[in-house]
Amino acid sequence: MKQFTAIVLAAGKGKRMNSAQPKVLESLMGKPLIYYVIAELLLLKKQVKQIVVVTGYKGELVKKEVRNNFPEVLHYLEFVNQKKLDGTAKAVQLGSKKAKHGNILVVCGDTPLITNLTLKKFIASYLRKKLACCVLTAVMERENSLGLIVYDKFGKLKSITEKIELKNSRRGLLIFGEVNSGIYCFERKTLVKNLAKIKMNKRKKEYFLTDIVEILYQQKAILGSYLLPSFQEITGINSKQDLALARRLMQRRIIESLINRGVNVIDPETTFIEAGVKVGKNTVIYPFTFIEKGVIIGSCCSLGPFARLRKGTSIGDNSHIGDFIELNRSKIGRNVRMKHFGYIGDAVVEDNVNIGAGTVTANFDGKLKQKTYIRKGSFIGSDTILVAPLEVGKNSTTGAGSVVTRNVKSGTVVVGVPAKKLKKRG
Repeated sequence: MKQFTAIVLAAGKGKRMNSAQPKVLESLMGKPLIYYVIAELLLLKKQVKQIVVVTGYKGELVKKEVRNNFPEVLHYLEFVNQKKLDGTAKAVQLGSKKAKHGNILVVCGDTPLITNLTLKKFIASYLRKKLACCVLTAVMERENSLGLIVYDKFGKLKSITEKIELKNSRRGLLIFGEVNSGIYCFERKTLVKNLAKIKMNKRKKEYFLTDIVEILYQQKAILGSYLLPSFQEITGINSKQDLALARRLMQRRIIESLINRGVNVIDPETTFIEAGVKVGKNTVIYPFTFIEKGVIIGSCCSLGPFARLRKGTSIGDNSHIGDFIELNRSKIGRNVRMKHFGYIGDAVVEDNVNIGAGTVTANFDGKLKQKTYIRKGSFIGSDTILVAPLEVGKNSTTGAGSVVTRNVKSGTVVVGVPAKKLKKRG
């Protein structure tokens, strides 16, 4: 009875996002919104034994994205499609038909800031109090559209009132207070038995899951709420403004996690790091550095300022990537020095290489991205252009301003445009 099926609501179109894609696929720090929700649920393996994702608008895209992000745990995931987008109650009703466990945890796919720690405490409270239903809540001190929590005179949870019913007639503003996060715990049998009793909301022409609370209250079921100390985790994404707020909060969380693991971020407010970036201890990241998802950085490195590290890049220990440098789909070895402006794309740079200021790999031939290999111990002179496909052999040197169009043998010095082997003077 302590095991849960999690139902993730991911059917909505998100009209206020002004986007052609499903709302839960909006990008947040390099990952879709729904990624964060499922990732946190997967950390609750002792409690959550099954995850059912309810898709709707462009459901196949959502399904594909979830599968691509979590290929190793597909046995945990099931999908059901809500063909008619007629409300959260109907979505949960569809999801509950797949449920295999005695309790149901309902989570919104557009609440990416929720953490597994909060969900764990929420579930524990629900189980400890032996509730039929528990609602995760917070006090919201800014304008929002979340339903208000209503208690009876004895302090018992009575209902959730949607904000569309509670406009302030004098000011035209939404009323603030303790609000519903859209995250619930239910006893499965009680939920399933009562979902059909929810009536269509006349204004929205939808069936609201929030109505289940009042239905259960009338039946004298044991209900409860779990109040969070801050509203940040329950921030739902309904507009670009919400997405911008979530981006700031998620960025802070990512950088704080790196700092706690021994990374020195000089100015978190001016540093941009996407989800899934790995950075070793004692690495220093200077301001205005942009690091995209999937980048791997070793220990004792130095990055920036004004550096951009793009997806598919890795950097070995003790390497220094300086200002106004872009690395893209490249593997950088250990003890590499590239301290001043340049571009390295689709390249392998081995250990102990020095790359002078202004160096560029010309990796695109008009049709394909071509590879450049710079072998161990090489010295690339300032303003060198390396025209791919190309290999620069071990311990080779290019002169300043060289345009290298042919492979360079190990231990060779090349100079000029196009670069040629430097002849020894007699």
